[in-house]
This record gives sequence, structure tokens and C-alpha cells, in this order.
Amino acid sequence: MALSSLLIKETPQYELVVPSTNKKFKYRPFLVKEEKILLVAQETNDIQQIYTSISEVIQSCVPDIEGVEDMPLFDVEYIFLQLRAKSVGEIVQPTITCQETGENIPIEINLTSIGVEFPKDHTKNIKLNDDVLVHMKYPTIRSIIERHDGEVTDLYDNVVDCIGTIESNKESFKSEDYPREEIEDFVNHLNNEQFSKLLDFLITSPRLEQEVKYTASDDIERRVVFSGISDFFL
Repeated sequence: MALSSLLIKETPQYELVVPSTNKKFKYRPFLVKEEKILLVAQETNDIQQIYTSISEVIQSCVPDIEGVEDMPLFDVEYIFLQLRAKSVGEIVQPTITCQETGENIPIEINLTSIGVEFPKDHTKNIKLNDDVLVHMKYPTIRSIIERHDGEVTDLYDNVVDCIGTIESNKESFKSEDYPREEIEDFVNHLNNEQFSKLLDFLITSPRLEQEVKYTASDDIERRVVFSGISDFFL
């Protein structure tokens, strides 16, 4: 008998709800082996390695979930935060630097109070003109891992990544059936108004977000917004 089997029965189980689908999944907290994976990734400061480790840990701790690398990024970030809250603690106390006074301010965040914000007017279906409709898709871990290679990306790259299907009055074209260069060429032929519509999809996309109030030595109350995995990979 493996000695580790003595501990498996004692591992607590919890339940979470995936924001985009409302599906429920049971999960367990990190074990030491998963914490080691995350620590190594964090020390590399490599976004690819961080997301790869997060995907691996989620798959281990939420065994019934499938296709983590192809889930919307905000779902992945939310699931990871639930795991982190039950594994390390629901309260985190990071230190921020006040942009006005320059002083370091300790703050407190309750991870269980953080949810995914879904903007009211957000849509995945973008009408470019009377003949062309674009169905957008959300960024995923796979898109980050496959393309980034450590380079800094801009909004143009993200727009290209998020084009899912292009429809005309007569035909439908899936981006996955075409080389990236052809999707880029499509985007390059948009006018400014059309590109802004696609860009608005990214700007208004659901995101993991938490606003925290703090007061510096000048007694002025200010706010700081934590958003995305880079802020919550604590």
C-alpha cells in the first residue's frame, strides 16, 4: 500500500460553479506537490510557465473538469482563485505603493468575495457591415501558450487571436481552418470603426476584478483595482 493513500481520505472536498457555464464541479485544495509546481512557475516570472502550471494544477484538483486550456481565461482565473482560497487561505494581505504619496500600504483582500464581472452590453457577435458578422471567442491558456513565446503582445494580436468565425450572407469561415496570416490580413483590411468594434469586445470582456479602498498618510481615501491572474497570483 502506498503511504500517501493514508492521507487521501482526509482531503476535504468543496464545490465551485464555473462562471460562464454555471456548471458545478467538486474540487480539493492544493497539496504540497501542486504548491511546488506553482512556486517554480512563479519564480520563473514567465507567463507561459505560470499558465501551464495553473492548468496542470486545476486538472489535478478538479478531476472531472475537461479542456482547461480551452476554457475562457476568466473561468480559469476564477477556478484557480477558489483553489488558492481553500488551499492557502481566504485572506491575503499584499502591499501596494500609493501613486500619490509613494508610501507602501498594506491592504487586505478576501478571495471568496471576488467574482467575475460580466458587463451588461458585452457581446461576442460583432456586425461589421450589412454583409459581415464576426463571432468572437475569449482568450484561452492555449492561445497564450501557443503564441506568446515570451514576447509582449498588443491589442492587435489579441484581436486576431479572438476571432472565432467570420460569416457573410452566403458562407461561414472558421478561423481555425485558416493560417494566422490570413486572419491578420482580414483584420488589416478593417477600417477604424470596424476594428474598434472588435477591440471593444476585449475591453468589455468578463474579468476577475476586485476594487479595494485604502487611506494613505494624507488621510485621503483612494481605490485600487486588482484584475486578472497577474494581480491574484499571490
